[in-house]
Amino acid sequence: MTLQRAWQQAYAELAQAPAGAGTTALRRRLIALSGTLFTHPHWTTPAACWSSSP
Repeated sequence: MTLQRAWQQAYAELAQAPAGAGTTALRRRLIALSGTLFTHPHWTTPAACWSSSP
């Protein structure tokens, strides 16, 4: 779950950043983390998307 926490942290930092604060690095990190999460083996099976486990 470290990857998910990193995504949540990057998202929170981006959400808190004021407009025009130079958020390019945060946006790029969030995009990279999103891609990694999307291709993670856990999320590539249809059943995993509906799993109730944390």
